[in-house]
Amino acid sequence: MPTRKTSIALGRDELAAAKKAAAAEGLSLSAFLTRLVHDHIAQQARFEAMDRYLTKFAPGFRLSDKARADVEAEWTAALKPVRPRRKRAAA
Repeated sequence: MPTRKTSIALGRDELAAAKKAAAAEGLSLSAFLTRLVHDHIAQQARFEAMDRYLTKFAPGFRLSDKARADVEAEWTAALKPVRPRRKRAAA
């Protein structure tokens, strides 16, 4: 996938936390942030798909506030860290 270089501004604490998290997962800061954006876009797509499903197949369905909070908590829970890819030895 082609990439473009850009500049973003992060707070000092957020930058330090992002660098630490990236290092813990064996990723560059760029790869870590790219994955976060990708995961966010995928999560939004899942939410939109669920909305379309409910609109089509259960238009009158409503979750209780507690059930909705439980579902949102599960869907937005932190993901387990991704193990970095192992580099293959040249054959």
